[in-house]
Amino acid sequence: MYDARIAVTVLCLFSLHHMCLSFQQQQVQHTSTSTHGRERRRNAIEKSMTAYTTAALKLTQATTSSARQRNHHFRHCQPLSMSTNSNNSNQYDLSKPSFDLLSLRTRRGDALLQYTSTNQSEPLRINLYALFALSFAAFPSISEAVVGEPMDFIPSIGSVGAAVASLGLFFRECSRRSRQIDRLEKELNAEFLGISVPNGVGGMLPLMKLKDLRGQRRVIALSGNATQLRDALLFARVVRRRLTQAAVAIVAVPTDGSTRKDWGFDENDLGKTWLAEANNVPEWLEYFENLVEDRGDDFAWFGLKYTGRSFGSGRTDSPRLLELLGSFLQPIAVLDEDDKDAPAAGNSEHGNILSSQRTFYNALTTGNKDKMDSICSPEVSNEVTEVVSAGGRLDSWDFCLADGARPSGMAISGCDSVLISDDTAYSTCIEFPDVEGFDTATLLAVQKWSREKETNGWKLTCHQTIPWSPDTKAGGTLRCDCRGCVSLVRQTDRKTFGWVLVDT
Repeated sequence: MYDARIAVTVLCLFSLHHMCLSFQQQQVQHTSTSTHGRERRRNAIEKSMTAYTTAALKLTQATTSSARQRNHHFRHCQPLSMSTNSNNSNQYDLSKPSFDLLSLRTRRGDALLQYTSTNQSEPLRINLYALFALSFAAFPSISEAVVGEPMDFIPSIGSVGAAVASLGLFFRECSRRSRQIDRLEKELNAEFLGISVPNGVGGMLPLMKLKDLRGQRRVIALSGNATQLRDALLFARVVRRRLTQAAVAIVAVPTDGSTRKDWGFDENDLGKTWLAEANNVPEWLEYFENLVEDRGDDFAWFGLKYTGRSFGSGRTDSPRLLELLGSFLQPIAVLDEDDKDAPAAGNSEHGNILSSQRTFYNALTTGNKDKMDSICSPEVSNEVTEVVSAGGRLDSWDFCLADGARPSGMAISGCDSVLISDDTAYSTCIEFPDVEGFDTATLLAVQKWSREKETNGWKLTCHQTIPWSPDTKAGGTLRCDCRGCVSLVRQTDRKTFGWVLVDT
C-alpha cells in the first residue's frame, strides 16, 4: 500500500517538476541571451569612454535591430482602432468592459488584450501556482482514494503547507498582473482627452482626441502650477526645433489657470510649433489625479509613444528631455549636414551665441587647448558635478583634445539658440562625426552659455551630447564643462531604466 502511495506521490511531483523545469530553461535561455547582448554592448561602450570622439560614437552603437524594426513599424503602420463606429455595426468595440476572473472586477477589453499579447510567462506562472495549490490540497484525498487508507499526519501537514505556499504565490502573481492591467487601463483612458496640436507653421489643427494622434505624434503631458510649468518648459524651449524634428507635441495642463506668458514665453516665442493646447482642462486634471495617487500640489507628467503606449511618467521632478530625446523621441527623418541654421526670430544675441558655438567646435576639432580655455566659463556645471560626485571619472580637456582622441573631422549643422535671460542662453546643433564605420552617426548637442561681465561675450558653461538618429536608441550621454568630460551609459532591465556611471 505504501509503495502505491509513494508511486502516486512521485508521479505527481515529477510531472509538476518537469513542467517547471522546462519553463525555467526557456527563461534562462532567453535571459542569458539578452544579458549576453547587453554585456557585449556595455563592454563596447566602456571601451569608448577614453576620449570625446570615441565616446560619442560608440554610444551610438548601443542599438538593437529589434528596436529599429519596432520603430520602423510604428512609423509606417496604422494602429488598431479601439473605438466603435456607430455607422458600422460589424466593427467590434475592443474597449468594451469584460469581467476579469483573476482580479474579480470589470476591465477594459483592449487592456486585457494588450496584456495577453505582451505577457506570456506571467499567466503561465499564475496557472502553475493554481495547479500546485489544487494538487497539494487534494493530494491527501487522492492518495486515500488510490491506496484505500488515509495519509499519515506528517505527510498531510506537508501537503497542506505546500498548498498554502502555492496559494500565496498565486495571489502574489495575480496582484502583479492586476497592477500591470491598471497601468494599461490608465494609458488607454488617456485616449479620450481632447487636444489641439500645432500645424507646424504657427497655427493649430482642429480639436482632436489623443487617440487620433497615434502614428502621427508623440505626446508629453505636463501638469503643475505656473512656476512648475515654467521650469519644466524651459529646456523644451531650448530643444524646440528638435521636438519638431521628432514629431513631439508637449501639452501643458495648468492647475492654477496660468497661460503661456506665465510660463516664460514672450511675443516672439509662444511655442506655436510644438506646444499643444489641452481642451477641457478639468478633464485633464481629473485624469492626472487618477494617474498619480495623493498628488496634492506636486508636478506630474507622462509621455506617449506613436502607438499610444506610455514610455515614461513621473512626479515632482521635470522630465529630462535630452535623455528622453535620445531614448524614445528620435527624429522622424534622416538628419542632413546641409540643414540651415535657425533664424534669429527676435533673438538679438542669436549671431553672437552661434559665433561662440563655432569657436567652441573649432577648438574641439583642432585640439586648441588655449582656445578651449578661453571659450569655457570658469564656473563648473551642476550636470558634470552630479556625475563626479556620484563616482564618475572626469577626463581633462588635455586628454580629450589629444591627437587620435578629438573629433578632428566632425561637422555640425542646424544650429539654433535661445536667449533665456540677459546673462543665460542655450544653443543646439547636430554633430556629424567623420569616422570610418560610422557613416550615419549623428548626435544632438546642447550648450549652455553665460555672459561674461568684463567682455560682454558668451562663455560655455556646459556642453552635452547624445546619439540622436532615426530608428536608434542612445546608449549614453556625454557632459562637459571647463574641467573636461564625463560619460553616462544607459542601462536597462525588465522594469526600469536609468543612467549608470562608467569609469572613463
